[in-house]
Amino acid sequence: MNSLRQGPTDDDDATHKDPCYVAFHDQEWGIPVHDDKKLFELLCLSGALSELSWTDILFRRQLLRQVFMDFDPVAVSQLNEKKLMASISLLSEVKIRSILDNSRHVCKIIAECGSFKMYLCNFVNNKPTQSQFRYQRQVPVKTSKADFISKDLVRRGFRSVSPTVIYSFMQAVGLTNDHLMGCFRYQDCCVDAETTTITKAKKKNERE
Repeated sequence: MNSLRQGPTDDDDATHKDPCYVAFHDQEWGIPVHDDKKLFELLCLSGALSELSWTDILFRRQLLRQVFMDFDPVAVSQLNEKKLMASISLLSEVKIRSILDNSRHVCKIIAECGSFKMYLCNFVNNKPTQSQFRYQRQVPVKTSKADFISKDLVRRGFRSVSPTVIYSFMQAVGLTNDHLMGCFRYQDCCVDAETTTITKAKKKNERE
């Protein structure tokens, strides 16, 4: 493993040289996400980790975007399940049904909270967690916060949202920055998180 590129937890050297993985790590993983479509996409991709590695998922990402309407939760919620099952072999039937069901529940959250992003940010008080891990073995596979979010999502009817899935999702969308401190992306993600926090604070003050 390249000690300067440590992120999504696939452990073999070949994974960390894969172009899809490298691009995901260098350009996306750990950066706060504000767009609900992107959040839903990464929730779906994280949910597939029980069947596939990050490398396999990222390799299929463009095809999945085509099938699932760029992960627009409204559009996905209107897809025909039978036709979808017959036309796609990229994921198991269980995962496909989870994506369809979860799209409907994301739409409900947006109607209730204003956005999926606002719902998620409430769990971290609008301030992404900045971990300070030096070694990959220190990075947890789940946390009490991930467990809490998982339970709330399950209560709302979501599927394939175990605490380990949710923690992978939190890492991917920048709710927590789990780049190791020696990783060249660590500080950039810290800055992005701080910018997000400052922007939200300004908007809150403006409303008040």
